[in-house]
Amino acid sequence: MKLYTFWPMLKKEFREQNRTYRLVISVIVFLSLGISAPIITWLTPDLLKNLGNGATIILPPQTATDALNTYLKNMVQLPALVLILLAMGTIADERSRGTAVTILTKPVPRSIFVLAKFLAYESTLIISLILAASGAYYYTSQLFRPLPVGSFVILNIGLLAFLTLSLALTILCSALVRNSIAAGGMAFVGFLVLVVVPNLNASISRVLPSVLFRSERVAQLVAGTAPLGETLWPLLVGLGLAGLLVALTCLVYHYQEI
Repeated sequence: MKLYTFWPMLKKEFREQNRTYRLVISVIVFLSLGISAPIITWLTPDLLKNLGNGATIILPPQTATDALNTYLKNMVQLPALVLILLAMGTIADERSRGTAVTILTKPVPRSIFVLAKFLAYESTLIISLILAASGAYYYTSQLFRPLPVGSFVILNIGLLAFLTLSLALTILCSALVRNSIAAGGMAFVGFLVLVVVPNLNASISRVLPSVLFRSERVAQLVAGTAPLGETLWPLLVGLGLAGLLVALTCLVYHYQEI
């Protein structure tokens, strides 16, 4: 990799994200979801008691594990859609506006062009996820009890792997077409496949990061009884698939007409 061209490209992408408030939007969404999960879990029994329609709903006492499950459900859905919306035009828009031609004639290798974009969005994802996880952990500790740090970190690495896979898929779709809306639609379909297919096939489910977010697996991780192999393998597969998608994006973009 030619560092003398990579670093300027990466700085350009960071400036673009700051200029368009992508980092701010991502942080606000992630942090809101992280903080709200334990608060909503804590308030749910009282909210159900005050429905006022004559129905009696009795819930068992809410626990830190319940708050953790709520956090994971929140972070699997909306953040992935936000990433799709933020990144769907990252390559497609530059191709349609003709700015990609200007950049690539400097010359900048196309692989560096793609990698800089991916790493800039990945940095945004990591910052946002760290803040969301910190907020969720703090409020869970205050309202319930502190979660085991190791288990909480592993689950957030699982979230990172899942969301990185969604991000890599979005950037690939953005490289395939010139229209950002079309790229976003393709990425959304891919996201649905990532969510739905594991529920239909147990063999696929076992090797994807989303298996870690099931209630029974979360309970095992919190209790410290989850098998190490069954925990690490989905993380490695998720990150490996994301890497393959980024490599495929570089290959596709290398042979595309700009």
